[in-house]
Amino acid sequence: MKTILCYGDSNTWGYIPASAEERYPRDIRWTGILQKMLGEDYYVIEEGLNGRTTCFDDPTWPNRNGYAQFYSALETHFPIDLVIFMLGSNDAKHIFPGKPYACGRALEQYYKQIHGGGYGPDKSDPQFLVISPPLIKSCVVSDSFDSITSVKFVKQLSSVYKRYTDMLGIHYMDAAPLVEADEADGLHLNPQGHSVLANAICKEVQRIL
Repeated sequence: MKTILCYGDSNTWGYIPASAEERYPRDIRWTGILQKMLGEDYYVIEEGLNGRTTCFDDPTWPNRNGYAQFYSALETHFPIDLVIFMLGSNDAKHIFPGKPYACGRALEQYYKQIHGGGYGPDKSDPQFLVISPPLIKSCVVSDSFDSITSVKFVKQLSSVYKRYTDMLGIHYMDAAPLVEADEADGLHLNPQGHSVLANAICKEVQRIL
């Protein structure tokens, strides 16, 4: 059985747009759809957390630093055949001083944790698929995001991730051309978005594994 660790934020958790932290059922979330599509020869682990960043500590929301938690996730779930990483949207919050470049540097540190750590089968290295997240829309309703700078941040993130994944030899996929955030909050995917994303990721998983 192949083990896939899906490491992400609220769009991996399955946040319903414009809700009070309500969650789609597993069969609606892209991770659940992916599990169904891949079948019983695969085990899809859902490691989504609302507000998770690539590397920033949120002073208003503790324990959201994805890099600080990543080692524990690897230790908890190994042996892992593939890590699917989709973070970066929350780094666009206006409380963080960083730029997309910081997310690229963080990605390099994630890579270093995965490679050489023996978290794959027979102490090998897991495959690593980085997904640049869907764009934030200018209609974003959260006070944590700015309708101009946050939107621009995530647009720039795709090119930063592409540059770093090329440099490190990491698998890469851009979600932005495939799916978009729901108009209800400008941040989160609707059921159709989850389905489309799952289909695209499934093809990448089958290609990689």
